[in-house]
Amino acid sequence: MKKFKKWYLTLATFGGFLGVVIGTFIFNDGDISAILGAATGLLIIFLINLVYVKSKKDNTPEIDERTRNNMRIYYAVVGNVFMGVLFLALTALSYAGESAVSLSYLWVFVIAYMLISGIGALVVSKR
Repeated sequence: MKKFKKWYLTLATFGGFLGVVIGTFIFNDGDISAILGAATGLLIIFLINLVYVKSKKDNTPEIDERTRNNMRIYYAVVGNVFMGVLFLALTALSYAGESAVSLSYLWVFVIAYMLISGIGALVVSKR
C-alpha cells in the first residue's frame, strides 16, 4: 500500500466514478451524460495527480506535525465560531417572532462556512 500513497487522490476519484456509474444505472437507466461528466472529472484529477507525482523528487512530507496541529486548532476554532454565530442568529430570529427559517438561508450559511474555512485552511497550511 505504500507505493500507492501518492495516488490516493486518483484512487478516491476512481471510487467516486464507480459510484456515479453504479448510481446512474440503478436510478437513471444509464444516463450517459452523468458518466461522461464523471469520466472527465476522473481524467482531470488523474492528470493533476500525475503532474504532482512526476514533479516531486524528494521524500520530504507535505505537511509536518506543526502544520497539522495548526490546522486542527484552526478547524476547531472556525467550527465553534460558526456554530456560535448560527445559534445566536437563530436565537435572535426566534426572539423577533419568526417561527420558521427558510432552508435557502441555512444553505447560504453552510456554503459560506465551507468557503471561509477552506480559504482559511489554505492560509494556515502555508504558514
